[in-house]
Amino acid sequence: MKKILIALCATLCATAAGAQTVVEGIVTDSATGNVLPFVNIAVSGTTVGTISDLNGEFRLNVPSGMSGKPLSFSSVGYSPVTKSLPASSDERMTVVLVPVDYKINEVVVTDKSQAGRRVLKDVVENASANYINSDYSFAGTYVAVNSGSVRGKSTYHVVGYDADGYTRSDGNNAFAALNYKFASVVRDFKVNDYESGKNHFDQVCGFDIVRYQFSVLNSYTLTDFDFTIESETSAEYVIKFSCNKPRLVNTGAWVARAYEGVVTVSKTDKAITAAKYTMELSGYSDLALSLKTNGGENSSTTKITADVKYAKYSGKYAVKSIETKTITGGAEVFSDSFTMESVDYKSPRKVSGKVFYSR
Repeated sequence: MKKILIALCATLCATAAGAQTVVEGIVTDSATGNVLPFVNIAVSGTTVGTISDLNGEFRLNVPSGMSGKPLSFSSVGYSPVTKSLPASSDERMTVVLVPVDYKINEVVVTDKSQAGRRVLKDVVENASANYINSDYSFAGTYVAVNSGSVRGKSTYHVVGYDADGYTRSDGNNAFAALNYKFASVVRDFKVNDYESGKNHFDQVCGFDIVRYQFSVLNSYTLTDFDFTIESETSAEYVIKFSCNKPRLVNTGAWVARAYEGVVTVSKTDKAITAAKYTMELSGYSDLALSLKTNGGENSSTTKITADVKYAKYSGKYAVKSIETKTITGGAEVFSDSFTMESVDYKSPRKVSGKVFYSR
């Protein structure tokens, strides 16, 4: 009997410790009666918060230790409001915000950008929990199609090892931590020199924007970007981004002229599950590849498009596939793709060095 009581007390204590209040409701505009999307909602004095969706609705889990704190509601162009938590989770909140004297177009654009920036900040803050944050080994298929001076297709079976995982390190350290070799190489052309035998696998891996810190996910340079939440479902956000000040720390490239694209974010995990973006460079791509145009350093623009997808492996995210195309001087010079086939971060197998050239 004593053991039963002890077990019951332990269960009750655990339940109480994990208890939380689920707050739901809707936010509207006092002047028009319309719903208000992208409203910032937070437990006052804490980092616990969310934003209202495109229908003005919100849902927030408030930990038991914060049950006495009020909720704050704020949005650019509206006077902030503070509300007490409802008495129970069954009580749905209706919050009305009063507009201030701003031009409505400015309000909408700025507010959406702030909402998108907040979502991506959440992605960065949760990256260590969502993505593989330790060393891991992997295997996959890398296909390179060269349309430039050396024409042909190469298919590589890659065996690799990443010593850091998704620890958000800078570009130099990240490239140093990535090692790989080719278990097999199949080509439809003959290798005669170094130019025809080299590969771009390092560059392809560089387009994994979650893995490398110098990207749209650099938390220190998020203000360099404009964001728009293009669409939203119950499961995900699709966020468009455009860089206003392209430079090394927010693009990963020395000579970036433009950097824009879209990312898909899972609402449940607060993790990027897909990204499509374009970079324009002044004649070079320095993501592990020095691509120089025939006319000189600044004579032509190099444009690179990337399509990246992520998947879960034993509960942790890592890249699933990367496809890139590189165009310079108006012509496609090569396209590359990598498809992950297996990942192991439980018992990773180490690989030393890299293979930049292979016959």
